[in-house]
Amino acid sequence: MIYISKKRLSKEVLDKIFRLFLEVISRSSNSGEFLDLANEIFSPSEKIMMAKRITIIYLLVKGIDQIVIADVLKVSTATVAKFALLNCQKENKLVELMKSMIKKEKVLNFFDDLMADLFIQPGIKIGHHKLHWEHERKKQNRKLTGL
Repeated sequence: MIYISKKRLSKEVLDKIFRLFLEVISRSSNSGEFLDLANEIFSPSEKIMMAKRITIIYLLVKGIDQIVIADVLKVSTATVAKFALLNCQKENKLVELMKSMIKKEKVLNFFDDLMADLFIQPGIKIGHHKLHWEHERKKQNRKLTGL
């Protein structure tokens, strides 16, 4: 459990703190630099908590069952239900971002499947049976995981 002091900050001070936090985080130029900053700023439990929250919202937007999410991420069903109510019942920036990521993912998967259908020719070219079955397994895994 993360401890937050009971002493409340004024709205002005809190706004300045958040602006400073966003300025520091936004200065990272790549994912490696961002991860280095996150490791310096957040405790391991805080990083796990934030990552799980984002993943819960992402999986809810994808339409994955709440019980499955709770089981896979090792969180309570109440936690998943809370995020379903807070984020997925209304449109907000995070949900919009997740939806655009899912659309992009679907487009990329479509092109991956199209290229495989065009260029993998089992029975005609040597070694393509293996490529064909690897691609079929990848498609099956996408269906099972909802990706």
